[in-house]
Amino acid sequence: MPKIEGDTKAELLCTRVTSVIKEAVVRESRLEGLTTSEWLRNLVVKELKERGALPKVYRFPRLEGE
Repeated sequence: MPKIEGDTKAELLCTRVTSVIKEAVVRESRLEGLTTSEWLRNLVVKELKERGALPKVYRFPRLEGE
């Protein structure tokens, strides 16, 4: 996995879900070639942008070599 520059992801959010929800998340993340963590993080950031809780120009940290 490439090194990421910028803010370090040091905080952890946990939740419990049903097995059906977990299977759906795993399936969808694999379809997009992401880990479940990356997929869920993208979903959270998208929703926060839509609600105005994050600036629309918020970007994920750049990957080294980009």
